[in-house]
Amino acid sequence: MNERDEKRLQEIEVRVREIAEEFGLLTTDILFEIVPAQRVLEGMSYMFPTNFSHWTFGRDFERSRTIYEHTGAGIPYEQVWNFENPRAFLVETNPFALNALILCHVFGHVDFFLGSKFLQHGRSLSDIAEEARQANDRFRRYEEAYGLTELEATQDAGMSIMWQQDPDPFAEDVDEEEVRQRLIAAEKAHQQPTRGVGEFSRKPLTEQDVKVSNERLRQLQYKTPPEPMHDILRYIFEHSPKPLMRWQKDVLSVIRHQARHLAPQRRTKILDEGWATYWHVRIMRRLFAEGLITDEEHGIFNLYHSMVLRENLEDTNPYLVGLKIFEYAEDRWDKGQFGKEYERSEDPYKRVDWDTQVGLGRHKIFEMRTLFSDRMAVEQFFTQEFVDANKLYLYQKTKDPKSGDTVWVIRETQAEIIRNALKKAMLLYGQPIIRVESGHHRGKQELYLAHEFTGFELNEAYLKGALENLFFLWGRPVHIETWEIEEEDEHHGQPIKLSKAVYSYDGKKHTNDTDDQVIPYTPWIMI
Repeated sequence: MNERDEKRLQEIEVRVREIAEEFGLLTTDILFEIVPAQRVLEGMSYMFPTNFSHWTFGRDFERSRTIYEHTGAGIPYEQVWNFENPRAFLVETNPFALNALILCHVFGHVDFFLGSKFLQHGRSLSDIAEEARQANDRFRRYEEAYGLTELEATQDAGMSIMWQQDPDPFAEDVDEEEVRQRLIAAEKAHQQPTRGVGEFSRKPLTEQDVKVSNERLRQLQYKTPPEPMHDILRYIFEHSPKPLMRWQKDVLSVIRHQARHLAPQRRTKILDEGWATYWHVRIMRRLFAEGLITDEEHGIFNLYHSMVLRENLEDTNPYLVGLKIFEYAEDRWDKGQFGKEYERSEDPYKRVDWDTQVGLGRHKIFEMRTLFSDRMAVEQFFTQEFVDANKLYLYQKTKDPKSGDTVWVIRETQAEIIRNALKKAMLLYGQPIIRVESGHHRGKQELYLAHEFTGFELNEAYLKGALENLFFLWGRPVHIETWEIEEEDEHHGQPIKLSKAVYSYDGKKHTNDTDDQVIPYTPWIMI
């Protein structure tokens, strides 16, 4: 990009911000940097513009660079970070029209960063940009003092469980003793008879009830954690009997903070990209109408925009699906296609023609930007009408019996099944939900975890690796209780019977204790 184009892009940035504010988007100063492709690949591989080193980051960078150098592909169109002062990269070799598109797209992202309750929370946890920069310096000193092997072993172990977080995206860190005292107070209150009327009164406890309650109080005095805890990494660096050195706790703390900062973006990936795409289309139209983008550049924009929205039968394209969700919601709320009267209508012709001209579409999509996660959007808007209109079916690869070629065929068209499959995959952004049950299992400071079954078994290969990493951090035998599928529904492949298994690792060997009892499985849903 030459000096003339840079100056022109700066002028367009000023106008884009004005247009964004006219549309009602939240804006702030954004640090745009025009950089070589390699710098973008570094930012993509290392998660942040500057971060600590780890072999997986280097591996990802080399893989992406090789793909880019041999094919020209593999580089993201845009890269922007949810910092207190947002930062974005523009590739110096991009066509001018593409960088103009990206600039508009980034303003959409920044509004989402500033307006989404999920991303506000992620940003509030720490100044992650400065923390990552300082961590890079400290980790270099740790490498010099303790050696690369020891540093990477700690990083490997921490990063293998960094996404095992509380399913509640707004969960706050609470001191263990505070939790203990709250539970003790609640148990003592349970022992006291209440005075009231009807269902609000409670009879005095029986002698057996008091005995059971007192036993719970006794156990609460020393149980750790006092109630199940999902933040495994935090529990380990606070309670590991190994013990962990101070520098190791620092490494684990940094890894945890970065995961907590990024987790809200994983929960809102589809909506975030869809929102940015929705607005880059409308802002680019304004730039073209005002003569700030030429006819030729508008043609280039259309080319890249169509590439962004390319269908992907193997996976969800967040740009495409997110855009379609917002446009569908806007259209329905503009026409008043919501509320009890609309939902109760069973006349398909009446529903199609339903238009009260209430014009609440723009208000609705801003509300979604503020309050919704991807899972909430799928729950509300993946109707049969929406799925059919956008052909958002489940596909699978198969071989054509005549030609022998690999082809994609539709496996499922029912919106309810597709919706539930997506919601299940979005539980904790695709990660299994695992909680710490005890840090003093069998009275020997062994770590006991439990897997909350949501329709998927744990991958045994990853499970064994995770147990070994947990042992490295805990220094005592570690166990994880999980559920394995014994029988599935023939039509939909949904599990209907399960058996319990406990996998363990003691530093020398893996063992597996399987329960012969088979129990029925009833799916549960978490919003």
